[in-house]
Amino acid sequence: MQILIGTMAVMLLAGCASTAISVKDAKLVPADEVYAFQSKPSGDSGKITVVRDSGAVGSGCDIVVYVDGRKAAKIGTGQRATFYLPPGSSNLGVGLAGSGLCAGAAIRTISASVQSGKESIYRISGDLAGFYIGPYVDYN
Repeated sequence: MQILIGTMAVMLLAGCASTAISVKDAKLVPADEVYAFQSKPSGDSGKITVVRDSGAVGSGCDIVVYVDGRKAAKIGTGQRATFYLPPGSSNLGVGLAGSGLCAGAAIRTISASVQSGKESIYRISGDLAGFYIGPYVDYN
């Protein structure tokens, strides 16, 4: 009986993952949790928007977004934040906020492309194995 219950629990958890949310449906990160890159730089600039999935997986843990190694925002599930940067390649990272049970994971980093006058959108997703950052793809 214990084996059956354990097997069922594993099967239920195996399908758990965060759920993609559209950029327009994501709520803005509260202003007091956005720390940097909110003003357009002088000269040409573009913007990066980061959207975090909704869903129960990882919902108890806030994620910190880093831009070029600088803490830029703390983002909860179903939220989005936008950052203004000069054109070129930037380093975009995400890590756990480090409070409570949500500590110890390494910061995951990707190269982000910033184009003058354009918006690049990235998605934070998660499953039972961890959280991930990658390009946002709208499948609708």
